[in-house]
Amino acid sequence: MMPYNLLLLPVIVGYFILIYSHYFRYNTQRLTQNRIIFESVSVALIILTVGFLLRTIIEYLFPKLTSYLILQLKIIPLNKVDYLWTIIFSCLISIILVLITNAYLLWKFKKSQLIGWAVDKNGDELEKLFKKSVNEASFIQITLKNDKVYIGYSEIIPIPQKTNYLTLTPILSGYRDDKKQLHITTDYFSVIDDFLNGLDNEESVTLNTDVIIKQDEILTAGIYEQAIFDKFNSPKPKSHKSTKTKK
Repeated sequence: MMPYNLLLLPVIVGYFILIYSHYFRYNTQRLTQNRIIFESVSVALIILTVGFLLRTIIEYLFPKLTSYLILQLKIIPLNKVDYLWTIIFSCLISIILVLITNAYLLWKFKKSQLIGWAVDKNGDELEKLFKKSVNEASFIQITLKNDKVYIGYSEIIPIPQKTNYLTLTPILSGYRDDKKQLHITTDYFSVIDDFLNGLDNEESVTLNTDVIIKQDEILTAGIYEQAIFDKFNSPKPKSHKSTKTKK
């Protein structure tokens, strides 16, 4: 008779797969605790199903192999429990497969691609916007709740809900007035040029103008196009009304 507490082992391995597999970990970080437990149990059922199916196939193709292996494993001082080694080997095989697939994924793909898959599947609109900025080198315009505005780009694809903060490299910044009109006050390229020109030729310096923005403070966000911005903010021609002369 197989004790039910033995089933905790594949559940633990299922949790290990969800947390440490590069294919699942970035999606798992977005799940709630109850959902992670449910997913771990689901993976455990898959491990057990595949394990017992594999044992059935081996016993059918090699009838004496199972008995021989069990006889050899008697040297290990463990109490005799039905299907103990089937569950243990199923879990070990699962862990080995995770390590192999992790090595393959890191060899075949970049880490940013793996995170990008998770963003495509479970990311919110803001995370997908930052992913678009990274992949397409497009500029983002962000307006905060205090009417501060940043225009820039992202170099890092955010891992879904790992943190509540996003990193932006600004090229322009400003604010919105009471009429929500945008006023640019800082050109980071000009500031950096002035700063570098003031240094001696032998001086070396590393500039980091990145800003860390809390997602809860973001009011609006979208792709920034300079041509569209110019059209909306160019001065409108004044209309001249024809005046009638009195006789």
